[in-house]
Amino acid sequence: MSYDSESKTHLAEFDSDAIAPSMAVVEAMASVHDTAPTALEPLVETIDPAAIDRLVKGNDGSDDRVLEFHYLESVVTVHGRGVVEIRPADGDGDG
Repeated sequence: MSYDSESKTHLAEFDSDAIAPSMAVVEAMASVHDTAPTALEPLVETIDPAAIDRLVKGNDGSDDRVLEFHYLESVVTVHGRGVVEIRPADGDGDG
């Protein structure tokens, strides 16, 4: 996981063949909050994890799909190419 202090964005890469995008979101968010994934509010209370997986992976083999949603006071962007971005929901990162 990397962090861009200018944009206040955490970036996590994942292999979508090895881990479901929804699990990558939970693991990335746990890392951001420095806690165990099981200590977080369940993702399913915000968005259907299966929907994340279907929408991001798709059936057309494309890796340019992007899904964005709010979770735990953050904006989460999941890219089909295997990247999760997490940034504060209360601003655009410009301070």
